[in-house]
Amino acid sequence: MLARKALNADGGIDPVDQAMMQALVKKMAKRLADRYSRRRNRAKRGHMDIRRTLRKSMPYGGMPFEVIWKTEKIDKPSIVCICDVSKSVAAAAQFLLTFLYSLNEVVDRMDAYAFSGRLISVNDILDDEHVDKAIFEVLKRIGFQQTDYGKSLEDFCENHLDHIDRHTTVIFLGDGRSNYADPRLDLMATIHNRARSVIWLNPEPESYWTQGDSVMYRYERFCHVAKTCNTLGQLERIIEDVLRTYVPH
Repeated sequence: MLARKALNADGGIDPVDQAMMQALVKKMAKRLADRYSRRRNRAKRGHMDIRRTLRKSMPYGGMPFEVIWKTEKIDKPSIVCICDVSKSVAAAAQFLLTFLYSLNEVVDRMDAYAFSGRLISVNDILDDEHVDKAIFEVLKRIGFQQTDYGKSLEDFCENHLDHIDRHTTVIFLGDGRSNYADPRLDLMATIHNRARSVIWLNPEPESYWTQGDSVMYRYERFCHVAKTCNTLGQLERIIEDVLRTYVPH
């Protein structure tokens, strides 16, 4: 039931459900971390390295007592997470950050940014505090302000664009509602062109993406994936899709 509960429900999430959902999202993250750690280890034992095996066998008259397997370097995900923490999507941002920071075993690097009107790096806050407390500190510092996506993209590109390269998956979380300000599509295009992939998680259904002050339909063309993500179950499936792209089949 909690995995299907809407994260942007009217009236917010009951504090008892909130605590249970925090525990649930950590269990989901641990399940994925265990699964993809095992897959990485299995992938290293694909094919026998004949040349190295024969070399090792020479002291034993050519008998292959020690088999050497070919190894394949498999990249861990490098993730840049950019979260809208305005009132309408603050709960979803909280669970996404908790999820990602609980995947430390299978994530090579995770850089997190939060914005409402302006954008700030929240890496230090998340590193210094237990993740649950850190989220509330982020919301206290930058959350619940009037949203300006264009200005936030400008802040990111001016100060943090070098954190994105062809190995980086960029995850946006937000409803794409920018209070009719300039959405700075040029900066979204820049991020798209530098990243391995751009994924946008929107708590609103797609039918809302063209309504009112939403510019989601304009951002969507610069995303490799843009999906409604309004429950923990949806969040788990989307993050698993990200991890799967780093594992060879």
